[in-house]
Amino acid sequence: MHITLINPPSLMATGNYSTISHPPVGLACLSAYLQEQGHTVTLIDAVGEGISGYHAFASAPGFILQGLTHAAILEKIPDNTDILGISCMFSHAWAATRQLIRDIAGHFPRALVVAGGEHITAMYALCLKETPLSACVLGEGEETMADLAHALEHGIELTVIPGIACLLPDNSVVVTPPRQRIADLDRLPFPDWQGVPLSAYTLYEGPASGTTIPMLATRGCPHDCTFCSAPRMWGIKWVARSPENIVAEMTRHVAARQVSDFQFPDINPFVNPSWTQDLCRKIIKELPGITWQMPVGTSFNAIDEETAKLLVASGCDQIQYAPESGSPRVLAAMNKHIHLDRFLQAVAAARAADMRISVLFILGYPGETPADVRKTLHLIRKLAVMGVHEIAVSSFVPLPGTTIFKTLLEKRRIKVNDDYLLAMASATSLFSTRSWNPGMSDRRLLILKWLGLLQFFLISWMVHPRRLVRRLTNLATGAQQTKADRVLREMMEKRRILRQLKRQQNISQRRGDRKK
Repeated sequence: MHITLINPPSLMATGNYSTISHPPVGLACLSAYLQEQGHTVTLIDAVGEGISGYHAFASAPGFILQGLTHAAILEKIPDNTDILGISCMFSHAWAATRQLIRDIAGHFPRALVVAGGEHITAMYALCLKETPLSACVLGEGEETMADLAHALEHGIELTVIPGIACLLPDNSVVVTPPRQRIADLDRLPFPDWQGVPLSAYTLYEGPASGTTIPMLATRGCPHDCTFCSAPRMWGIKWVARSPENIVAEMTRHVAARQVSDFQFPDINPFVNPSWTQDLCRKIIKELPGITWQMPVGTSFNAIDEETAKLLVASGCDQIQYAPESGSPRVLAAMNKHIHLDRFLQAVAAARAADMRISVLFILGYPGETPADVRKTLHLIRKLAVMGVHEIAVSSFVPLPGTTIFKTLLEKRRIKVNDDYLLAMASATSLFSTRSWNPGMSDRRLLILKWLGLLQFFLISWMVHPRRLVRRLTNLATGAQQTKADRVLREMMEKRRILRQLKRQQNISQRRGDRKK
């Protein structure tokens, strides 16, 4: 079978501080596995191959597309493709990905067109009804895609394959039994990066230093937070590769690509303290001098002073915690089984090890009161005094498939349409947001986000004035030492893009006027 995997153009919100594009590590893993099963794979990274191509997205003002045009993508798809797989991880991007799926299916009517990713897994019924998809891959994709190829090759009905959703002839949706998670990640091949222009990517989730590449060390998360989409995608089972397997892949990248920095966009990597310490010791022994990061966020219950010191010694000197709120009442509503005193101990341990610390907060959770917000703001100020380096304050969004999404849907506070899906990007917007908290207006929520950020950074810079000097220096030189440096660089890049698009629109308008 010839399988073509496509990383679609990225839909970016211009007012957000975090809508960066990443190399498609999930598709690279899938490509390697399918090739191991004997299939021919073409991987089209429409973002990386068109990293400097930006286009206005007419369907949604305030959004732009980054990457190849649909025409350019269609030209790259081999004529003999049997299966076309499209990834859609983020719900706000569905409107753009939907049109790409329609265009692909129209040009390749013989091929089996399937899609996967967190958005597809959460909203498979909508995706099937709005596009000519043959099937949606739910959750982990390697074994399911291999089974789809086997079924197509041998004329087997798709409905016998676990882990998919598809439409029956009467347009009803059938969901097959869930597929068991892969328990031994070490048996999977290393990702296939052929065809992905890794050097095109300069903005990662964490600050990029040196030649950088993404890797995955773990899959899943043992927690079931009400606002998180990971349980729908992965269940609540945390599975890790062995430290030996991880370091073997890192060593290969160092030798083949001279990689000096690794970014692991894992959902929750530091769950098992002994595993974390073993990984650190293995890196210290085998790869002294490299740097690595877990920039998405991690459980602080697994971090004590000994572990923090091992992380720094192994090259991981940045850590991100996600308590989300300073209110125990809100934390209980979120189903976050954490104690804030233990969180503060983890912060102190990381500071003692001289780690750069970032902390994530969410404001606007349904039922959150002004008293709850005051507790969060108090915690933010306390962290600034303690020496935390940066925070991010996001507004709550009800991601599809989450527990709180279902609750709000039942209460008819959500109408699932393009406006709702695009609003998922408002979580990190600095200029507009949407509130799903009846007691908090959109404007008030935006003000509270700014208040949290301003309080933290003003206090931090007063207590640690050198940090402001370093931030300004890094902004001028383009250096990335912290996530804040990356955010500032991203926002400057977006301003440049918007000016470029404005010039293009003015040129097109003048040409149109001359023709008239």
